[in-house]
Amino acid sequence: MMSLLSLRWRLIWSLILLQVVVGSLVLGGFIGLVWVLGRMVDETGQETIGVIQRALARDAQGKLVMAPTSEFQRLQKADPPFWFIARDDKGGEIREGEVPPRYVALLSALNGMERMGIEPSSDNTQPKARFERVQSSAGPVNVMVQTGGPLTVKNTLKGTGMVFLFLVAPMALLTSLGVILATPFVVKRGLKGVVATAEHAESIDVHERTTRLPLDNVASEIRPLVNAVNRAFDRLNEGYDRQERFLADAAHELRTPITTLQIHLEGLPNGPLKVKLMQASARLATLAEQLLDLQRLDHIASHDQQVDLKALCERAAADIAPLAIMNRCTLSVDAPHALAVHGDAPSLERALANLIQNAIEHGGQGCDIQVRLCEPSCIEVLDSGPGIPEADRERVVAPFHRLVPRGRGAGLGLHLVAEVARLHGGQLTIGSSESGGAKMRLELNLDA
Repeated sequence: MMSLLSLRWRLIWSLILLQVVVGSLVLGGFIGLVWVLGRMVDETGQETIGVIQRALARDAQGKLVMAPTSEFQRLQKADPPFWFIARDDKGGEIREGEVPPRYVALLSALNGMERMGIEPSSDNTQPKARFERVQSSAGPVNVMVQTGGPLTVKNTLKGTGMVFLFLVAPMALLTSLGVILATPFVVKRGLKGVVATAEHAESIDVHERTTRLPLDNVASEIRPLVNAVNRAFDRLNEGYDRQERFLADAAHELRTPITTLQIHLEGLPNGPLKVKLMQASARLATLAEQLLDLQRLDHIASHDQQVDLKALCERAAADIAPLAIMNRCTLSVDAPHALAVHGDAPSLERALANLIQNAIEHGGQGCDIQVRLCEPSCIEVLDSGPGIPEADRERVVAPFHRLVPRGRGAGLGLHLVAEVARLHGGQLTIGSSESGGAKMRLELNLDA
């Protein structure tokens, strides 16, 4: 179905309308020019014969006379003046204008004929004429007239309409069909650069902020728009850089006072208040570290080093084991054999540590946590906790989103894991474990 906003169809209809308007103007100009030059005339004399036929009459004495009809009066006022001669069967005759003697004699010779067009000699010394025997209110009359009299407005429009119908209209129709068929290809070719620019824009995301829209093959009318978009990208890139610098600086600046705060808190006497303050300071420390982790992701040295996922899983589980024991959780690693991937070992280890910490945090006291290594390059972390509702599985990956508003987490852990997966050509998917808890699946090198 044709789109009302389609540039192609707008151009097609605009060109067709332009053709109609221009064709109408040309036709009107042609008619006006011919009218001014006096070329809209009765070349055959047929209309002039008809005007005389309708004006022929007889007076009270039975003589041929011309009734003063408007048509006949218009012929009388024509410039140059015309002539005619009419003669009935009784010899009655009426003339108008200067009839050449040659045609007066010829009228008698043509008696008994129905009609005839009379062409002059090649030297054009005699005007063209038309002879016709007509039936009028005065009876049958032989009429000879000079051709070239002015046409009536009605017949002028009728003749022009016939010319338009048989000459102009077919050409306009063929041209319109050509425009309809050719315009889509012309427009497609003309907008080729715009389409390529749009496709290039689809590949731009927040992680490739240096990419700009190309100006190759872009029409000059579209260049200001492309330049404006590129300048907007520059401003956005500058804003992102300021935001990243602020987060990195804030995280670095927070580490020292948080450490100082924790030292002072440890010197407080044991009690419920100390436990709450220690939990709050631990949350601040986790938030600062995760902000730094996100900043480090943009400065990973290389993804080409070989990483042994079996050793990585065992190392991460060993580091988090004290936290699991503190929460009375069981933590096991199912990695029967080594699996190697290309990547950055420190960032992968931090991502796995975040998944295990997330399982401890949301699995609850006494849950079972399993780290499973799957081929070809996948790590799964399963717990026996309540799991993550399906409606929340996409939102928990967003930064600072927490299932438990007052939980100990900072809301950056899963977002950090998803970013590490993306940088390693993989993805983080969230599902349900066999026991009904959460299953975090970290897939790597999917595009390898």
